[in-house]
Amino acid sequence: MQKKLFYLMSLVLLTGCATSDIVQVNDEYRILKEGGSMLFGEFRLLGLKADGLKEANETCLSQKKSVSVIEEVSVPVSIGVFARYELTFKCE
Repeated sequence: MQKKLFYLMSLVLLTGCATSDIVQVNDEYRILKEGGSMLFGEFRLLGLKADGLKEANETCLSQKKSVSVIEEVSVPVSIGVFARYELTFKCE
């Protein structure tokens, strides 16, 4: 019984999924990307960064403008911490 509970809890801790949000405040945008585990979702920081930059580019292209990066924050995956990428940008 304890073995089954251990495996179940291990599975719960290893699961996750990539999330993404884009927020506009005045003329600036912020994209927040958080990865999942190594079993589910995007866990690599480079993948999150690529997705974030792609979303920023699509946002600005829809306005016929280009991306101007203001700030980037990258947190790599580690034990108990999902990878995270934050991008603040303007369309100019």
